[in-house]
Amino acid sequence: MRITVYAIAGVVLFLAGCAKMTEDEMWQKAEQSRASGNVDSTIQMCQAILREYPDGKNASAALFMLGETYNGKNDFRAAVNYYGAFVKKYPDSSSTPLAMFFIGFIYNNNLQIADSARVAYQNFITRFPAHELAASAKFELDNLGKTPDEIIGMKKEITAKTKKTSNKK
Repeated sequence: MRITVYAIAGVVLFLAGCAKMTEDEMWQKAEQSRASGNVDSTIQMCQAILREYPDGKNASAALFMLGETYNGKNDFRAAVNYYGAFVKKYPDSSSTPLAMFFIGFIYNNNLQIADSARVAYQNFITRFPAHELAASAKFELDNLGKTPDEIIGMKKEITAKTKKTSNKK
């Protein structure tokens, strides 16, 4: 009887070990889940990649995808945390500037935490002054705490002043 229990346990453990997905299989499933809009499965697969293959070839993409997925899910604090973890672990990635910009954008536009947004945008501009998003980060910095209506109103004032000045010439 005891041998039968051990044999069954051994077979179960063997099958469980064989059922473990490879990193590539997990990544493929994460991408499929994302493409089909299955947010929970996307999160589960990305977290599984980070847990099972923390230094694997898809770990950085999984971490970034978690930031994107939580942002899309409107869980902005989780998105900021995942983007922050991405920046810390992969400071030289080609996606690092985007993650840094998103942190500032989420703080400013979704969480309305101007001080944190200011720091995030300043860090972005300091680190990536020539990046294509640097002008957007500067614009965001100049308009921290303003509503879109206030920004539009300011643009209209500037346009009106510009037209008056050019008409006088």
